[in-house]
Amino acid sequence: MYAGIGSRKTPEKILLQMEKIGALLASKGYTLRSGGAVGADSAFERGCDSAQGSKQIWHPSESYFPLHEWATDKASETCWEYPLEKMKAHTISLITRNMYQIFGDDEYALQPVDFVLFWSEGDPLEKGFEAGGTRYAIRACKSAGIPAYNLRTDKEQIAKLLLQIK
Repeated sequence: MYAGIGSRKTPEKILLQMEKIGALLASKGYTLRSGGAVGADSAFERGCDSAQGSKQIWHPSESYFPLHEWATDKASETCWEYPLEKMKAHTISLITRNMYQIFGDDEYALQPVDFVLFWSEGDPLEKGFEAGGTRYAIRACKSAGIPAYNLRTDKEQIAKLLLQIK
């Protein structure tokens, strides 16, 4: 199981790579977890679908993602810029969605992903990085020791990872 996520503004060339990776991983039996957003999320999902792969998608159009007790701590750890308890309910719901992409939810037995593939212009682990929900998902997987690879900066590591998959 892996998470395929990233920016809505992912370059077209990278989106095509994500589709190919999504298809490859689906053909190897990997389940995709993603958020169904335009851009990176949808590219991984298109690839997964092309190979009839399994997927767990939390679409942004779903109105509310309940913040289960287990997710509160994980979400709080990722919110460096602004404390979770000061955020609006809708914002907390979307951050919870990011936690689901990494750790699953009650329906999926809270099974963390093996790794995360994403694209981001900046480094989600740096304070001051403010682009979208990808930052919360990457911060959560890093704090949990889950490998995360940025298609912008980690090309060699991603190539090695994909070559090891049987």
